[in-house]
Amino acid sequence: MNVPERTYARVDTALKGYLRILPTGRLTSLFACTQSEAMPRLSETAQSALPDGLAHYLRAMNEKLSAILSILTQQTLQEDFPVPVLIHDISGAGIRFSADQEFELGQGVEVVIALNNQPQNLAGTIGTILRAEENKGERVWAMEFKNMRDCEREKIIQYVVAKQREQLLERHLAPSS
Repeated sequence: MNVPERTYARVDTALKGYLRILPTGRLTSLFACTQSEAMPRLSETAQSALPDGLAHYLRAMNEKLSAILSILTQQTLQEDFPVPVLIHDISGAGIRFSADQEFELGQGVEVVIALNNQPQNLAGTIGTILRAEENKGERVWAMEFKNMRDCEREKIIQYVVAKQREQLLERHLAPSS
């Protein structure tokens, strides 16, 4: 059997996702690409010109607004993407996930992945169901990404690299047996 060579690193994870089944033959995305850039920061000079406590107050307000927007976004996602999924591993090429629903091989789906909650960082893409596997008595589905926007793939790759960095740091700091 000829095994294709991977071009993206894959990491184990436990991420929430939201999925919708696409109509047969239509690969049209509902989720719009959102940029996950950090909030603009005031320069030290600008911060020093603010009255005492105002910068702290503005940061606290920003965090609260981010939390409210996160809740509203989650409610909208649950309406538009009615199938909740748990993502077991992720790469720039696809995911493996479990859900309380059966899928057909080759079926088109769109998934939105919650990479972070605060601040909320979502990545969405269309893909097809490649295979089903049994893992510890649970059905796990493999999805290959199709027609993925560069900004979405970049968010996923950044997430994978950050997770790999965490794993390396944990291994390095773990006491030797």
